[in-house]
Amino acid sequence: MLRKELRWVGKAALLFVIAVILQSLILSRVSILGVTADLFLILTVVVGLGRGSLEGAVFGFLAGLVHDTIYFQILGVHSLIFVLVGYFVGMFVTRFGTVNLWAIFVLAGVSSFAAQLVFGVVQFAMGPRAAFFAMVGTQMIPEAVFDALIAIPIYALLVRVRILTAPGPEKVQAGAGAE
Repeated sequence: MLRKELRWVGKAALLFVIAVILQSLILSRVSILGVTADLFLILTVVVGLGRGSLEGAVFGFLAGLVHDTIYFQILGVHSLIFVLVGYFVGMFVTRFGTVNLWAIFVLAGVSSFAAQLVFGVVQFAMGPRAAFFAMVGTQMIPEAVFDALIAIPIYALLVRVRILTAPGPEKVQAGAGAE
């Protein structure tokens, strides 16, 4: 059992290294409709889908710390948001069973929008009063759709290369989101 857990920790560390490289070098420079994809959030959703609520929350915490560190933001805000995202996505899979493409799309889109909304409210409360409701239409909704579209091939790729396992009905009924 310890061997499987160590193998998962190695896979998660590899995901972090790849995510940092892709997010900082490539995805932060690719803009569609003025928004960029948030690979850390997408991976948190995907890990929550594939591994369950505990692993999704732990991965989300670490991804949030890395996100805040890379973008020089207030340390811990994205960690809290990503912990909640990873936990609730994992709970959704545990509660409702197997995962299909529409569930991935909807969960990634809703998670992205909710994460941006919470972060926007925190920034609105702490910083200068920006046009918050204008950001909802021009930034939050397009990024949520963009993140949802990217989450599907990332999930499929990670299941294909066996970094994640697709949850089956027997695993979900037993209460575990992963092996």
